[in-house]
Amino acid sequence: MIGSARREVDEVVQARTEVGEVQIGTEECFLHLVEGLADPDPKTRRLAICGLAACGDARAVDHIIGALHDDDPELRQRAAMALGKIGDQRAAPALIAAAEAGDPALHRAAIAALGELGPIAIGVLERELSCSDPADRVRAVIALGETRDVAAVEPLTRALDDTDPTVRARAREALEKVRESRVF
Repeated sequence: MIGSARREVDEVVQARTEVGEVQIGTEECFLHLVEGLADPDPKTRRLAICGLAACGDARAVDHIIGALHDDDPELRQRAAMALGKIGDQRAAPALIAAAEAGDPALHRAAIAALGELGPIAIGVLERELSCSDPADRVRAVIALGETRDVAAVEPLTRALDDTDPTVRARAREALEKVRESRVF
């Protein structure tokens, strides 16, 4: 019994060693996270995406863009959100393509992420204001507010006349966010 328990402890230590105990924020950590994107286990890939988003390193953008095409739908959503969190403009074309793809969950995540990239995505977000789903229009006005750019004022002002009261309310909040930003 004692020998069996010892083998289990050794296996746990080995597993922790294989995962790699590295210091957060180091080059070694970044490389482990990038390697994690190629892991066959989707849970590991999801954790790698979250780690790369948390580190905020712009070098991760190209790696995360590749994850927008992963077989795992949750990973695709996390990848879109990670790109928004990092905020690198190079992600805009991939996020725009994701927003226009046929995957509704990825579409929603990409719209939210585009707001984090600033004025580069205002045209796409403005087009989203004419879609039939009020929830998508709400996401678009929120994302327009997140751009904090004066170019978002015109589409947000038009959204004040939307038929949906939630869209109108979020448009007012988004306009306030733009007004409070440093652009005025």
